[in-house]
Amino acid sequence: MRTPSKQVCKMNNPSDYQPRFRSIRADARDAAFRCVWFHHAGGASNTLAFRFRQAEAALRAMPAFEVLTPIPPLREDAGDEDFDGTLHELADLYTAVLSEEHSIGAEPFVVVGHSYGTVLAYEVTSRLIARGIRPHRLVVMSFPAPDRLTHQTQLHTLDDRALVQQVDELFGGMPADILNDAASLKFFVPGLRLDLGLLERYRPDGDPPALPIAVTAMVGTDDRAVDLADVQRWNLFVEPPVRMQTLPGDHFFPLTRLPEVIDAAVWDLPATRSAG
Repeated sequence: MRTPSKQVCKMNNPSDYQPRFRSIRADARDAAFRCVWFHHAGGASNTLAFRFRQAEAALRAMPAFEVLTPIPPLREDAGDEDFDGTLHELADLYTAVLSEEHSIGAEPFVVVGHSYGTVLAYEVTSRLIARGIRPHRLVVMSFPAPDRLTHQTQLHTLDDRALVQQVDELFGGMPADILNDAASLKFFVPGLRLDLGLLERYRPDGDPPALPIAVTAMVGTDDRAVDLADVQRWNLFVEPPVRMQTLPGDHFFPLTRLPEVIDAAVWDLPATRSAG
């Protein structure tokens, strides 16, 4: 496994945020593949790392792999780093870090996006392909295709309590300690508000080229915010047909179904076929 460069990307950076990625499977020194994971709004690398540790026994049946995930603005090591740009600019920064500091593409890799992170995964994948770096597969989860975004609801403009209540009503999964504790609310909301603001101001390019790679679109059977018709429209954004898959669970099913998600991402990757 590589040791990430200490250098941070400042290319066209409109804020004090210094983009970087964390490897949350640091024992994968002989990785057969790499997974770049963009998490849901308000998410952070610590939560994802905890979920991967919980699933480690099941994941040992697979060839070793590395997971890279961003440390987002206003969270964790970037807790005092704000970002006042656009989602397109954030995708530019993440693309540069992945290609220039992590040498993404040197081995087979997949890109995975969950909810809000699906848009980042799509935009970063588009930029990587433009650089001649082609992932094996893009996995989009719990989120509609970009043309289904209505922008009618502006959650990021609500006050803290109304914001988390609305997010919980729309998507579910909001921990009770955040809903009911003022200190937790103050700690959690800035990152959530930033992510939602980026998403709610986002507009896809007018006529984006179809991605020339395999795409899997996944949705939870009990997701109250997204249905199969929403994710089927990803067919409009790719050249090959989208591989559709449902898994038991709600909007946050990826966090409890990590082995199935990773298996879906690499099911036809030659480097993993020996897993049996």
